[in-house]
Amino acid sequence: MKKSFSAGLVCLSAVMALALAACGTQTATPSASPSAVAESAVPTDSETPEASLFTAGTWLSDAGQYYFFDSDGASGRTASLEDGTGVSFSYTLNGSEAVFSMGGEGNETKCTVTRDGDALTLAWDGGVSENLSYVSDKGSDEFTFYSNRDIADMALAYYRAHNSSGDGDNLTSAAETNADGSVSVQVYTNMGDHNSTAEWYTIDRNTATGTDSSGNEVDLKS
Repeated sequence: MKKSFSAGLVCLSAVMALALAACGTQTATPSASPSAVAESAVPTDSETPEASLFTAGTWLSDAGQYYFFDSDGASGRTASLEDGTGVSFSYTLNGSEAVFSMGGEGNETKCTVTRDGDALTLAWDGGVSENLSYVSDKGSDEFTFYSNRDIADMALAYYRAHNSSGDGDNLTSAAETNADGSVSVQVYTNMGDHNSTAEWYTIDRNTATGTDSSGNEVDLKS
C-alpha cells in the first residue's frame, strides 16, 4: 500500500514538472503587435528627404524666370522669361534653410524654403519672397519655351506675313507676361504721342500659338 502511494506521488510530480516547463516555454516568446509593426512602417514628415523640396524639373517663378533643378539635388540653372538668359547655380539644404550660389562662388544667398504640394516659396534674406510652381518634369535640356522677346519678334513677322498694310515698315511690337502665364503682344506704330495698334495677340509661350484680338487662332511659327 505504501509502495503504491509513493509511486503515485512520483508520477504526479513528473506531470506537474512537464506542465510547468510547457508554461515557461510559452511565456518566454511574446508575440509581436501587428499595429506596432504597421505604425513603424509608415514614414513621418521628419523622414522626408530634404532634396525632395526641389523636385527635379522645371519650376516657374513669379519673379519672371524659370528654375531648372537637376536630379543630383545640388545644381540647376535659371532662364529669364523676358529674353531667355540665365545663370547656372548650385545649392545646399539644411532642413528648410537653403544657400544658393548663383553664377559661381562668391554669390551665395540664403533663403527659407516652404513647400505646399507643387508650390514653393523662397523667402530670401533681405525680405524678398519668390513663389515657384512646378510645371514640368523635363530639365533645361528638354524643356522649351519662347521668351517675350522671341514672341514679340515672331508676332511682328506673323502680322506682316498675313496683312498687306502699307505701314509695315513702321510697325514694331512689344510683349509682356500676363498673370496666368500667357503673353500679350501688341503690334503697333509709334506715332510719337501715342501708339496706333495694328493687332493684339495672346500667346502660349510654350507653343507660340494663341489668338488675335478677334479670337481667331494663330500660330506664330507659321
